[in-house]
Amino acid sequence: MLLIESPHNERFKKLLKLSTDNKFRRKSKLFIIEGLKEIRAALEHNYELEEVYIDDKYKTAFPEKEFDQVSVTILKHDLFSRLVYREDASYILAVLKEPVLDLSQIQLPENPLIIILENIEKPGNLGALLRTCDAVGADAVILSQDHHNFFHPNVIRSSVGTVFSNQIAYAGAEEIKLWCKENNIKVYAAALQTDKFYTDMDYTSGTAFVFGAEDTGLTKFWREAADRIIKIPMLGHNDSLNVSVSAAVLLYEVVRQRGQ
Repeated sequence: MLLIESPHNERFKKLLKLSTDNKFRRKSKLFIIEGLKEIRAALEHNYELEEVYIDDKYKTAFPEKEFDQVSVTILKHDLFSRLVYREDASYILAVLKEPVLDLSQIQLPENPLIIILENIEKPGNLGALLRTCDAVGADAVILSQDHHNFFHPNVIRSSVGTVFSNQIAYAGAEEIKLWCKENNIKVYAAALQTDKFYTDMDYTSGTAFVFGAEDTGLTKFWREAADRIIKIPMLGHNDSLNVSVSAAVLLYEVVRQRGQ
């Protein structure tokens, strides 16, 4: 196995860019995941493995037979540490191809449940949302006008690997609106500008929820494009919940109504 020792090595510089640069990840359609459990989860859901890198400090722990069909490279410990977000939890990382779908590729059952996310600011919130979407059996998660991507290292970590089990896509707001209409999916926007509570609605047919940034909420586009605006009752001093908590409340109402 090749050993990389220099921070000036071109492969290492590419890895560093993949670990820190959202735009580069999106453009290259590659991403890094760290940890054997997470790598196995990605492979279980048919993600395509490009390369594997291991920390030279822990190379004896590497299950070599499991990755005998892929290029494996050893990194000096100080270089490996610059790439990982969880120094105490990982001795292995992998580069994988990003399999994000176009809207036309999303497989929809009858009466689908879709989550649309706009400008979710924190990768940890996006990861928590993906975990909830997996738990309720949502059919797809779509990012609209978002600064983050699904494969930010903190999204992968906080999703506990469920980023790999969800159908995921990126699309513009107009494209999503048209796609929902074509597929008879009613769009509900979670916002404060309404007197309608989420429990007032019927979610037994095709349903999409749109969630926005916690500080600014949804843009005017989605407030106007939604079929209905709904809110969660807030009885204390604060007027909103964490976006991942709000999503969980609404999604489990769908589960309740559908008798799942």
